[in-house]
Amino acid sequence: MQKLSKKILHICIIFIIIVAIIFTAIMFILKYDEKGETNMPFNLSKINIISTIGGEDVEDEANKWNFKIDLNNDLNLYIEKNNKYHKQETIKCVKINNIKILEEPKIGEIKIYKPINDELVLYKNIEENSVSELEYVGATSTNNKNMEISNQGGVIQFRCSNLNIGTYVSNEDEEINHNDLIKKININEEDISAKIAFDIIICLNSGKSYKAEVTLKIPNEGIVENGKQGLEINDLNDVIFKRVND
Repeated sequence: MQKLSKKILHICIIFIIIVAIIFTAIMFILKYDEKGETNMPFNLSKINIISTIGGEDVEDEANKWNFKIDLNNDLNLYIEKNNKYHKQETIKCVKINNIKILEEPKIGEIKIYKPINDELVLYKNIEENSVSELEYVGATSTNNKNMEISNQGGVIQFRCSNLNIGTYVSNEDEEINHNDLIKKININEEDISAKIAFDIIICLNSGKSYKAEVTLKIPNEGIVENGKQGLEINDLNDVIFKRVND
């Protein structure tokens, strides 16, 4: 009887240990799903969005002014080294992919553009520069025109444009301020508002990779009134990075 009691006790202890291990594992998984990686070698520290109005001249002999109007949102994502991470790591590349339009604008068409290697401009809204994904390669320093990011952190840039939101034709204006074009065609911010999402993947030379989904509303509020509007996003608690196999 005593041996049986000890056997039952051992079984109960083993059962309790197994339940404790399973409970701990479940709690770890739930915490990871909620918060993701909490000590990455590199972090997405902030996002800067600059919304501007672009007016492209249309050849028109009958009118003094004829503009095709686009709305540009230039995105700047800051990748910063984590000084609390004590192992040596370097960036192999940073990828932007799985770009989705979660909420389409009522007016226009969303297109993504990469930076270009041009002395005068960083972007040109032409078809050959339109992309569905981007990759910045790790280098000794950041060079957006060559789509390179410093292997110790830097800024990656790309453009999300809403094309053909309207046209403005006039023979009356003496001068045209492009910032005023959107007001001249009487468009509301509700007509051009959209929501996009994309994955950002930070790949390291050690073989580790971290991925998160970023969701943004575009354009910035006040674009219709001001014609140019900047926004800096520092609260990125909803951007949850998780370890992935590249």
